[in-house]
Amino acid sequence: MKKKEKYFELVDREITSRTNIIIFGVILIFTFCYMLFLNIKTPLIADDYVYKFIAGTSTPINSFGDIVQSLILFYLSWGGRLVAELFNRLFMLWGKEVFNVSNSLCYIVFVLTVYFLAVGRKISAFKLLLVTILVWFFTPVFGQTVIWLTGSCNYLWCGTLIVLALLPFRFYEEKQTALLKSKWLAVVLIPLFFMSGITNENSAGAMILIMILFSLLFYKRKIKIPYFAWTGIIFSMISFLCMIFAPGNGMRTTNEAPIAEVTQMVGSNPIITKFSYFAYNLYDLMPLLILAVIAGLLLYKKKDRNILMVFGIFIIAAAAAMFVMLAPPKFPPRAMFGLSAMISIAIVYAVDQLEIKWNHQLILIPFTAVLLYYVMSLGYVGIDAITVFKESETRIEIINENKAEDVIAVPGITPLTDHNGMYGLKDVQMDPNHWVNRALADYYGVKNIVLEP
Repeated sequence: MKKKEKYFELVDREITSRTNIIIFGVILIFTFCYMLFLNIKTPLIADDYVYKFIAGTSTPINSFGDIVQSLILFYLSWGGRLVAELFNRLFMLWGKEVFNVSNSLCYIVFVLTVYFLAVGRKISAFKLLLVTILVWFFTPVFGQTVIWLTGSCNYLWCGTLIVLALLPFRFYEEKQTALLKSKWLAVVLIPLFFMSGITNENSAGAMILIMILFSLLFYKRKIKIPYFAWTGIIFSMISFLCMIFAPGNGMRTTNEAPIAEVTQMVGSNPIITKFSYFAYNLYDLMPLLILAVIAGLLLYKKKDRNILMVFGIFIIAAAAAMFVMLAPPKFPPRAMFGLSAMISIAIVYAVDQLEIKWNHQLILIPFTAVLLYYVMSLGYVGIDAITVFKESETRIEIINENKAEDVIAVPGITPLTDHNGMYGLKDVQMDPNHWVNRALADYYGVKNIVLEP
């Protein structure tokens, strides 16, 4: 009987493991298909039209040489985020259809990398689902940072480069394999490290801090610091400094003004405005921060310093990415993309280390409720995407049918959720000389476009 029991126990484990892998794959496939749907149903928006042209001109981009010219002009006149600018212009050159598929794949890579940073080399469908839920609900202005072409190139694509650059550090902390110790890997990863350093100021800075903290952790544990840690810190720091000291940064800071809604509430005092942004964004992240505090307290009870240190690395980096945003003149919610990902990594890492299962009696009911809410949210966002896409198609029809007119009046578009790419972004105005109106008119080759009264 004992042999029979052992046999059935092994079979049950094998089935459970196989089911786990299948569900893991199903989650990824479903997520990709849904993201592809959202991307297809999201039109070109605001800045997207601008990136069709060489920077500062009305000459369309027709080759990679035009893109290089644009990047040079951008670096000298506006800022140092060259990687995002490169992606923006490449996708506008290749077309929205290419972007739709590429962006959906990029989202999957991002979610998987966040998952592996948190869980390590293990496969767990429950924790993958947890990551997708956290990213869905707690990525600030999801539509702007993940779905909108320009915003996605600045945040999702750059954020993916950042988390990918951190993955070798997390894997090495878990297990020091021969591949991770090799000099060749350190050389191969140089392009990734360099590109990740020239992405976003606060997120790239937090990434470099994480690299340094992991290296200190290796030193403390008497683990040899790998070659890739040196190339990672050096090359990402070089590109980070190139971004920070871009000639265009000074000009942009001079020209930037606080968002009108904030100045209406708190006045135009720069110090008050900065702290108002900070407080508003901190409030927006509060549910995620509460989860992180609970996770940290539960880990502290475990009294395992090694686990607490890894958890602390991501929390410290997230805090640094938050506080550094007190320096610029404004702190848009989009800037929290990287730090929200780091907090999510810390939370899922804690869940993994505490060995919390979805079917635990204290977890099952709340997790089922959250899952139901997640499904309802997907449905609501999908309906909003379809509605906005139809309104956008109507607008394009009006423009194409009235190309001979001196002034074309188009209807406004109002998205309902912040998961929509158009939510919170500038749209067509009454003034035909507003930059959005001019970009739209240039893109469709018409004289003037205004908002329908």
